[in-house]
Amino acid sequence: MKLTRWGIIGPGNIAHTFVQDLANLPNRQQVTAVLGHDSQNTYDFAKEYNIPDYYTELKDFVKNRDIDIAYIATPHPQHYEEALACLQNKIPVLCEKPMTINEDQCRRLVAVSRQNETFLMEGMWIRFLPSIQLAKRIIDQGIIGKVTSLRASVSFNAPHDPDNRFFDPELGGGSLLDLGIYPVFLALLILGKPCSIKAIGKLSEEGVDEACSVLFNYKNGSHATIESSLVSSLDIPAEIVGDKGIIKILNSWYEKASGIELQLNGEGKIIYPCNWEGHGLYFEAQEAISCIENNNISSDLMPHEFSLNMIRIMDNIRKQINVTYEMYE
Repeated sequence: MKLTRWGIIGPGNIAHTFVQDLANLPNRQQVTAVLGHDSQNTYDFAKEYNIPDYYTELKDFVKNRDIDIAYIATPHPQHYEEALACLQNKIPVLCEKPMTINEDQCRRLVAVSRQNETFLMEGMWIRFLPSIQLAKRIIDQGIIGKVTSLRASVSFNAPHDPDNRFFDPELGGGSLLDLGIYPVFLALLILGKPCSIKAIGKLSEEGVDEACSVLFNYKNGSHATIESSLVSSLDIPAEIVGDKGIIKILNSWYEKASGIELQLNGEGKIIYPCNWEGHGLYFEAQEAISCIENNNISSDLMPHEFSLNMIRIMDNIRKQINVTYEMYE
């Protein structure tokens, strides 16, 4: 069974979860290198997972020839530089969402991926979860008919600490990039690109969005209502309404959903339970491995163009609510 050698960039909480999740894959996995900005934290991470090589400089990390793919789990603004360096050295990349701060950065990464024929995928991990896959199959099979509306929100009552990444513009803070990307993703997956976008937001003292509400309209009359917030905590199922029925992706719909609720017009509810081992990050890891083994530089399920459309939409929303990251624009 072929061994996949991973390099981890950013030994934070999500990287711990990712490495632990790799144990759920049927094929052999090994983390061979880790890169972090803090030498002690990086050493501790390497020691915990028996990682032979650890670095604090990106230029040293990308010289390592024992890496089959890099997983990038740093704060949003660091993704571009790290992914670019990997791609330039022909190291395939699985990069946490959002892959970049803006469309220009995303376009550059895609261009280098294609130029160097090196795999690149945004780590929108819920795209590969059984819950989202099941909901998508039900819709694609026409069971709920034409989708007329979608409603999804993600909220988290974050501590209002100026040093916290959630409210720090230099760390790409704000509810949209961190939380709102999930409902944006779901609307784009189910309904495609909207023909018009209307957004309002409430900004923090630091100039990032504490809360954001957005309406997507489509030429066929459908619409999507999406919300994100760092100042409230509501656990609401995602709801997809068709002319023949309704799908609800139950809580927490953007993580480990308990199930899918299907209600057809004039009939009772059917609940399809969802459960899987671990957190679920290994599903995206398996997709990345499969793509690389098949010499694909992009995933059919999470292609480059999808990531470009998603960040383009979020740029539009940020412009409407007057959120700018001047140091990265």
